[in-house]
Amino acid sequence: MRGFVAALLSVAGLTLLALAGYSSMTPSAEPYVLRQGPAPADSASELSAYGVGADQLEQLEVISPDFQKPVANAIIARGADNRPVPLLWRNHATEPVFFEDLNPEDEAKVLSAIKQHVGRDAVVLAWWDFSRRIRAHADRQAPLDDMHARGLLIPNAWKANSAKIEDQQGELWGGSQSDYGEMFQTFIEALLADEERGASMLAEMVPAKSVFVALRLYDVWRLAVARPERLSIAYKDFVNVGDAHGAMKAVRDWMRQQRIEAGYAVEPEKGWVRVHYLPRPADAQLLLTRLLPFSTSNPLALTRLQLVYQYKGYWIYELKRSP
Repeated sequence: MRGFVAALLSVAGLTLLALAGYSSMTPSAEPYVLRQGPAPADSASELSAYGVGADQLEQLEVISPDFQKPVANAIIARGADNRPVPLLWRNHATEPVFFEDLNPEDEAKVLSAIKQHVGRDAVVLAWWDFSRRIRAHADRQAPLDDMHARGLLIPNAWKANSAKIEDQQGELWGGSQSDYGEMFQTFIEALLADEERGASMLAEMVPAKSVFVALRLYDVWRLAVARPERLSIAYKDFVNVGDAHGAMKAVRDWMRQQRIEAGYAVEPEKGWVRVHYLPRPADAQLLLTRLLPFSTSNPLALTRLQLVYQYKGYWIYELKRSP
């Protein structure tokens, strides 16, 4: 494939571009089916970095009636509260189905770093699914959770049924507990504020303890799904033929042609480069976009959060109580 990927897809008020390396199949507009069962025998080996046994794992497949192959499949475990914890997620359709691809080796490395940099008495604030993995596999306090499972990516073909799907997925991933609902809502609002106000809100969430914030690049998508009226994000895929300089020139040329002046973040992968960009300049001033690697942000210029660890799309900050 040459040039840019052409298909532009809409998801929950966002703009997604088809991934060059994905199958061209799109989930059917008909209702999907969730198939759950024991994990394959080799799953424990694939997830060895987590140190979990095969008897602790379950397989989850998302079936679209028009295709023999699942549009997404996952391996999940159960946390101490019996809520499902996705450890592996693979998409096989053009659009992400509920989650982006999750690489267990990368995340296990980040969880190990969290154990190294975060003391046992400290608290880590992260999106609900990441918080579950931090609690279960980094053995650190990560209290945030969400009974509504907000931020799941619903494919464009299913948008007409989005309310029903959100209820179904909320029941699967969220559960009936509401203990964390207000706290997670505050976390969302803090990420949508400016740095000073957002940092103060995070500090107020956990008084008298050290606070760390653990973020992933795709959290910007989750937040935009949860609050589409407050944040807009899009991405564009470029073919990467091995010339990094040429790929970045193509990125800058395209941004200039499209008159996109807000921030962008580059995600390099084998054979392609994904550019996540902010269509609205004002969104570059939000706490979340200042903490993530957008061209308009500078972690060293932050006054309330100090970068302590970074790996691929993962960024870990320590919160300062005062400037």
